[in-house]
Amino acid sequence: MFVYSALVLWNFLIEEFSTKVLAVFVAVLLSVRFLQMVREASALPPGPWGLPILGSLPFLKGDLHLHFRDLTHKYGSLISTRLGSQLIVVLSDYKMIRDAFRKEEFTGRPTTEFTALLDGYGVINTAGKLWKDQRRFLHDGLRHFGMSYIGSRKTQMEGRIMREVEEFLSVLTSKKDNPIDLNPILAVSLSNVICDILMSVRFSHNDERFKRFMFLIDEGFKLFSSLEASFFIPILKYMPGQRETRGKIAKNREEMGQFLQETIEEHRKSFDSSHLRDLLDTYLYEIQKANEEGTGHHLFEGKDHDRQMQQIMGDLFSAGMETIKSSLQWAVLFMLHHPEVMKAVQEEMDQVVGRRRLPKLEDLPYLPVTESTMLEVLRISSIVPMGTTHAPTRDLKLNGFYLPRHAQIVPLLHSVHMDPNLWNEPENRSTSCRSGSAGGCV
Repeated sequence: MFVYSALVLWNFLIEEFSTKVLAVFVAVLLSVRFLQMVREASALPPGPWGLPILGSLPFLKGDLHLHFRDLTHKYGSLISTRLGSQLIVVLSDYKMIRDAFRKEEFTGRPTTEFTALLDGYGVINTAGKLWKDQRRFLHDGLRHFGMSYIGSRKTQMEGRIMREVEEFLSVLTSKKDNPIDLNPILAVSLSNVICDILMSVRFSHNDERFKRFMFLIDEGFKLFSSLEASFFIPILKYMPGQRETRGKIAKNREEMGQFLQETIEEHRKSFDSSHLRDLLDTYLYEIQKANEEGTGHHLFEGKDHDRQMQQIMGDLFSAGMETIKSSLQWAVLFMLHHPEVMKAVQEEMDQVVGRRRLPKLEDLPYLPVTESTMLEVLRISSIVPMGTTHAPTRDLKLNGFYLPRHAQIVPLLHSVHMDPNLWNEPENRSTSCRSGSAGGCV
């Protein structure tokens, strides 16, 4: 009995001691981590600390770029804040943005739930050697198929655009005197220019397959937006609603991938290495050449060839079409609100171009009012208020502040567009003109 009591007492003391040791260990560990966080935070660019775990998320009101703008007004042109688990560093001065993004150290991409969904494919959200190779390859390919200001390729591209403009005007004429939604008509016209370069595909204005494709893209933007909270607080991705949304995104991406894969297979059947028709053919040629040289398994850093081509086409199509379409819609809206500017542009076009032909690129030097108006529309609309998020490839310093490798670096383009040091009354659309431009600003 005595031995049993002694053993019970011994076990109790051991458990009590172990519990205290564990508590002390955890307390020390948390204290060390807290001091590390304080030391790191003191070296970061200025900005609000926010709440534990949540950061500044509870204080967000309205659009994120406007929240960042308000922070830069309070803390300066280089600020930092936390949104959930993510450290965000915002650059709002154009010289700082230009100088930083010229450096190799800022060419990384942050690892987030969003980038995990894309799994490193494409060009927009890739980094390292794959991004460099794809960027160079696409620049060369796009220039070859008309994205150039000189030579026969420019004429080829101009002719491609003018054909779609004529078709666009024909559709508008057919709907004369009736209310019209420009969005779907612009989408088809712009997509035809882009798709012709990418994969030699053209859609009609009542093509059901195109309508479905556009629906998937629009829905994709909305679904990704609904996941925004889990991008900053990853544990939220396990919530029931989030899982359903992710499932829907995966299903839509699969359907879009199938559509693009059909185009890839059609190109393979008619592929001729001596006659490259479009950007997709240049990819097929690159794959063929790598396979013949025995280096196909290294191409695209070992990623699946077809999936990479799918994502490249998706990146270029959605990003290119949506930005141009939004810019044109803003231009129409501003013209409607400023008829005097619309009249000035029309008068200049009548004098230089006339009404018997479409304008050409060679007319642009003689259209200062039109050009300055176009540039002002791009500035004031800020359709991409925040540039693509970057990340340092290593721990570094910027303007004396510490930027850790995991930070998300956001170029706040909206603040550049609204900087009173660069623009005259930037918020006033009727008076703010691009420095040195002719009249006609909106």
